[in-house]
Amino acid sequence: MAGGRERALSERTLVCLLQAVQGQRTTVELRNESSAEGLIENVDGFMNISMSDVTFTKGNGEVMGFPTMFIHGRQIRYVQIPDFIDMRKAIDKQLSKIGNTRKVPARRMKRGGKT
Repeated sequence: MAGGRERALSERTLVCLLQAVQGQRTTVELRNESSAEGLIENVDGFMNISMSDVTFTKGNGEVMGFPTMFIHGRQIRYVQIPDFIDMRKAIDKQLSKIGNTRKVPARRMKRGGKT
């Protein structure tokens, strides 16, 4: 389960959209002009991505295969969202998952004892 800071980042940024892509094949383009195409296994609240069955293409066009790959969130330029994913529904679904894990704060008393 995500920690408080990670959960807050997920619900206040588009990381929740990337988390909805888990289990799908897509391409992640990196800041150094390279790209990784593979199955998204996990996306955390800091946008770090774990992938499997990866085809990695260097900026010079050299292609390499890797069984797994971890991509640090700061290195990501773009993530291609597959066309069949309804982005609005995906965001709503992820936000509802996050909302179900949050504790509802207790009501606070206003001055004078009124709620």
